[in-house]
Amino acid sequence: MNQKPRSKAERRRTNNWAFYQLRMFVTYKAAIAGVPVVLVPPAYTSQTCHKCLHIHPEQGKSYRSGKLFKCGHCGWEGDADYNAAQVISLLGATVNSPEIPKLSCPLGQLGIGIKPAPCA
Repeated sequence: MNQKPRSKAERRRTNNWAFYQLRMFVTYKAAIAGVPVVLVPPAYTSQTCHKCLHIHPEQGKSYRSGKLFKCGHCGWEGDADYNAAQVISLLGATVNSPEIPKLSCPLGQLGIGIKPAPCA
């Protein structure tokens, strides 16, 4: 019989376990296939527009509203999960080849494991 986790810490452990197991499975299969795995820090991936790389200028606010993401900078609007996946893809490419600046200043200045692009 399934029971609801009792505490916040227990819920967090339960929720993180599936992602950890998935990451271990992907890492294992990639190693067998000889494919490199790039771990991307998840910070701000759901709050950044994949088209213009803009993050909401106010701390704690986001352009994401449930399943919808609407950029207040360039006007792109669409599925929030699709947008976040595209941002993760860009971050993975940048982490994999840091000599090519692909990100705007706001993400680079956050210090999430990437080289910041020079700001003009």
